[in-house]
Amino acid sequence: MSRKRRGRVNAVNGSQPHPPLSPPDSPAHPPVTVSANRGMHIPPHLSDAFKGIVERAADRARNDLASMGKIRPTAFFVYTDGTMKVVSLSFKDELQKDGLIRRIREKALAENVSNVLVLTEAEHERHVMTVLSGATPGMSASARVDYSFDKETKTVTSWKMSWLDKPVQNVFLDGIFDKTS
Repeated sequence: MSRKRRGRVNAVNGSQPHPPLSPPDSPAHPPVTVSANRGMHIPPHLSDAFKGIVERAADRARNDLASMGKIRPTAFFVYTDGTMKVVSLSFKDELQKDGLIRRIREKALAENVSNVLVLTEAEHERHVMTVLSGATPGMSASARVDYSFDKETKTVTSWKMSWLDKPVQNVFLDGIFDKTS
């Protein structure tokens, strides 16, 4: 009797090394990689640990951009031991979206996740921006990510993360750690 292989799960353990910022066969153009700027405005209510987790998720998204040429909507689940699982978010209609929202919340509560972050695009003042929003019990924050990607050389040419004064509302994170919902 033969066995069918199961499809790959879109989850990645955070302890794996990050892929290189440019493919090995691309010309040697040093990518400009700017992580969170230490001199930028950071909301005062954020703990250093939470800021570090958001920056780590942003670095993971930058590596995905370099390897795939685009940033996909993504959920990051961070556990108390520092392990990060990454899951791609895709849905076709509102019913699937509602199911995905419910599954993210259930996973966070069932697996005792300490932080959940979601990378999405949000509309702000009539233009689309990439936003990384995060939640942990009692704390939430959002950061805007501005980037440039050179499709010809397949390199990230600029990357800047800026903290937003107020967290952007994200349906995937609304009430995620509320056990009564």
